[in-house]
Amino acid sequence: MTSPPSIFNVVASINLAYQTHAHLLSGILEYVKTHTVWTLNLIVGRRDEQKRFAPSTLDGIILYGKIPSWLNKADLCKTPTVMIEPTREPDFPCCRVCCDNAPVAATAARHLLSKQCETYAFVHSAGRTWSDTRGRLFAEAIRSAGGRFLWRTSDRARLPDLIAAAPKPLGVFAATDILARATLDACRVAGCHVPDDVLILGVDNDVPLCELSSPTLSSIPLTAHDAGYRLAERLDRAMRGRIDLGRPSDIAYTGKEVVERLSTSRSFAYDQLVRRCLELLETDFASPIRVSALATRFGVSRRTLETHFRAVTGTTITEKVTRLRIDRAKQLLKASNVSLERVATACGFYNASHLSAAFLRCVGVRPSAFRDGL
Repeated sequence: MTSPPSIFNVVASINLAYQTHAHLLSGILEYVKTHTVWTLNLIVGRRDEQKRFAPSTLDGIILYGKIPSWLNKADLCKTPTVMIEPTREPDFPCCRVCCDNAPVAATAARHLLSKQCETYAFVHSAGRTWSDTRGRLFAEAIRSAGGRFLWRTSDRARLPDLIAAAPKPLGVFAATDILARATLDACRVAGCHVPDDVLILGVDNDVPLCELSSPTLSSIPLTAHDAGYRLAERLDRAMRGRIDLGRPSDIAYTGKEVVERLSTSRSFAYDQLVRRCLELLETDFASPIRVSALATRFGVSRRTLETHFRAVTGTTITEKVTRLRIDRAKQLLKASNVSLERVATACGFYNASHLSAAFLRCVGVRPSAFRDGL
């Protein structure tokens, strides 16, 4: 029996324009760095790729979408292969990596429905099976909950007209963050304000794209990094002859939470009093907050404010302020190395001990453990 090579030659077609693919690649690289040695070559569509990546020299293949013309079925049958979101059912043994769109669509529908929009719509990526499935499941979830689903489109040229004609407020779910940004641009053309007229939710949580948009874009992050790690592990074992990729071995990734930013920050369920209170809390949560002072500011009694606030939001003003401060603390802990004392001050806590106690109560771990990823 021939022993496997010490260095595996792997070719991959991964579209790094998609944040999901970037996360898949980061997962692949994490596995390779800690468990094996690969020469990983990316297919980018150059004319000389057929010469550079001769099938006979490959130990493993990772493909997205269509199969390159220089690879035939015979090559794919004898070389361990992974297909990412195949456009059709592969007729050769391989491991498939696909998005489980049911939780993604359900998460999007639940988030936008909670805002109580008048109508809902979906912007999808033409010719992509995963996008079609995501949109279909989203529409079904909206309709089953009694919502009014208007349209699904991939025509960016018509998008401003569709948005302008839709009854407001409109909740738009976009198949990717790139399409969410295109929807935001279409809203500007249509003269519609986000989030007052239109709410926009994307997928991938492409942080630079979402954070640099104005307003910032809410998004559903996917578990693609973990899928990339498992993809690499399975391919590596197949190249070593330890498993057969011809057996059922699909890998799924999905998304079940929303990173909320300004594009979906408005809820049309809030009455005017509660909306004004929330807007103040969300912009000034780091300052000392006294409920009686808020009530005086809005010209109502403390009891009226507290009763309305709990009825609409399901929580108290104090609990809401604490949650806003904890959410901000999470961002600072993950994005910087500043001391806990400075994080506490920036988020409105008296000191690091106050932050630690509140964080442990709300999150279940102390800030230091959260920062370390424990």
